[in-house]
Amino acid sequence: MHEIKANLYECFHCKGEGTCTSGENSSSCAACIKRNDLKGKTFYGLLCGSCGGIGQAEPLTERMNKRLAPMLAIVLVVALLFLIFWAALSESTHFSELLAFSSAIIGSVVGFYFSGKGGST
Repeated sequence: MHEIKANLYECFHCKGEGTCTSGENSSSCAACIKRNDLKGKTFYGLLCGSCGGIGQAEPLTERMNKRLAPMLAIVLVVALLFLIFWAALSESTHFSELLAFSSAIIGSVVGFYFSGKGGST
């Protein structure tokens, strides 16, 4: 589909190792214990909760930038479809105008995401 490249940087929480040693006496910290859904106080060698155990993390702003446009498109399309169905069920006098407006926007969004420019083989 789309070629998405991730910029991964060394995880500062686990120092690039993938296992959390940020707690007291090189044990795992409370955040990583909670992330691994464990109960108790002292654990050693748990996967890092920040990077998922790979030792490299992607910045939060970069993840948000990659997800914001598709999520906005989904919300917009669902809201417009709901508006069309509501106008049809309530027998609105402006149904034809709402349908023309919504279909143009929905068609643009669907055309953008399913245009086939991804180079799939």
